[in-house]
Amino acid sequence: MTRYAGVPLALTLPLLAGCDPQGLDLYSPKDARDYVRSCARAASDIMCRAMQPTLAAVGGPVSVLLPNMGDDDRQDALAQFLAGRGTTLTTFRSDAALQAAFARANIFPVSWLRTGTLRTLDGTPHEVTCALSGSDPTPDCQIDTLRGRDSLHELKPQADSLYATFPKTAGQLIFFPF
Repeated sequence: MTRYAGVPLALTLPLLAGCDPQGLDLYSPKDARDYVRSCARAASDIMCRAMQPTLAAVGGPVSVLLPNMGDDDRQDALAQFLAGRGTTLTTFRSDAALQAAFARANIFPVSWLRTGTLRTLDGTPHEVTCALSGSDPTPDCQIDTLRGRDSLHELKPQADSLYATFPKTAGQLIFFPF
């Protein structure tokens, strides 16, 4: 029996080596702020890290917009946007005002999005149209050039909203400019 004791360990170690040091991603956030705190723990998620101070300073309900893509893709899209403005990710990471501008442009001070004109924290008005499709209880929202679905819809009314966004057409910006 002892000669087989090393086999499970030999199989387990490579599996564990591939895991994030923070642990497996099995956590279910309770609201949008909790989601942002959780995703900000990933070393590569620059957008969630940038949103944290603004979310901490905002009292009341929020609806957060985050691109529905991986951390590296988010970072690449942000780098491309920043390059167009003559700056870099390095500057973004160290500039609290730039991070706050990003956050304010992509957070609405409401519990959920609904059809109408809504303003993000930076005061920019956005035309929002939300509708149900088929038997899916989660509304699909068109927010200017972005499409979004509330990833926390099943937690209503206890949770604020986190909208996973998609561009309306390929190649479009996946977050609101700042």
